[in-house]
Amino acid sequence: MSTEESYERISYEKRQAFWNVIEGPYIVHAVLVFTVLSVLVPIFWMSLTSFKTPNGVFSPTYLPEEFTFQAYQLVVIREGYWRALLNSAIISTTTTAIVMVLSIPAGYAFSRFRFRFDNAIFIGVIFSRLFPPIGIIIPYFQGLSAFGLLNSRTGIILAQVYLWLPLMIYIMRNFFISIPKEIDESALVDGCTQLQAFRRVVVPLAMPGVAAVGILTFLYSWREFLFSFMISSTLASRPISVAVYDFVGEVNISWAQMGAAAVLAIIPTVLVVLFFQQYIVSGLTAGAMKGE
Repeated sequence: MSTEESYERISYEKRQAFWNVIEGPYIVHAVLVFTVLSVLVPIFWMSLTSFKTPNGVFSPTYLPEEFTFQAYQLVVIREGYWRALLNSAIISTTTTAIVMVLSIPAGYAFSRFRFRFDNAIFIGVIFSRLFPPIGIIIPYFQGLSAFGLLNSRTGIILAQVYLWLPLMIYIMRNFFISIPKEIDESALVDGCTQLQAFRRVVVPLAMPGVAAVGILTFLYSWREFLFSFMISSTLASRPISVAVYDFVGEVNISWAQMGAAAVLAIIPTVLVVLFFQQYIVSGLTAGAMKGE
C-alpha cells in the first residue's frame, strides 16, 4: 500500500483534527518562542561572558561574579582590534558601493532588453553563485597571490564583490520586472533618452530594491569569514569576523576576549537590522514574489 493510499484511508475528520493541532496557536507560538530563544540565548550568553574575568568564565554561575570591562580594554586597546573593526567598515562599505554600481544597471538590462544569449548569460551569472565557496577558493587564492593582493583589503573586497554581485543582480532584475515597461515608454515619449528614463524615472521607483541590495550586501560582507580568513593573515587587513578567531589558541581559548570582540562585531549589524528591517525582508522575498 502506497503512502498516498494510506493517507486516503484516514477519515477526513481525523486529518482535519491533526492539522488543526499542528496549525493551532500553541504549536505556532512554541515554534516562534524556540526560534527566538535559539537566536537570543547564545548572544546573551556571549555578552555575559565578555564581562567576566579570565578565571570567571569557568564559573558555574551564569551571571559574572565580578563584573568587569577588562576583556573590552584588552581587545580594543592592548590587542588593537579596533583595526579589525575599521577594516570591516572599509571592506563592507566599499563592497556595497561597487556591488550597487554594478548590479543596478545589470539588473535593469536583464529585465528590459533582449539580446543574443541573454538568458544563457543571466543563467551563467546566477550559476556562478551556486558553487560552494570552498570549491573555488584555491584558484582565487592563487590568482590574488599572482597579483600580490594577499593580505590586503583590496583582495578581500574583490572576493566579496564576486560572492554577492550575482545575487544582487538577481534581486534588482526582479524589482525592475515588477515596474511596468509602459513607464519607460512614457518617459521616452516625453523626450527622455533611455539612460535618462532609467536614471530619472525607473531607479526612483525601484528605491526599495536599491535599498535592499545595499543593506543585504553590507550585512553579508560584514559577516563573511571563509574568503577573508584565507586571503588575510595579519591584523592590518583582517576584518572583525576573522579577527575574533585569533583568540582561539593552540592550547587555550580566551573566552572573555572572544566574547568582547564578538559583541563589538555584531553591534553594527544589529543596528542595521533594527533600522532597515523592512527593506531586508523585501529584498529576501523579492525573488520569490516578483520573479518570472
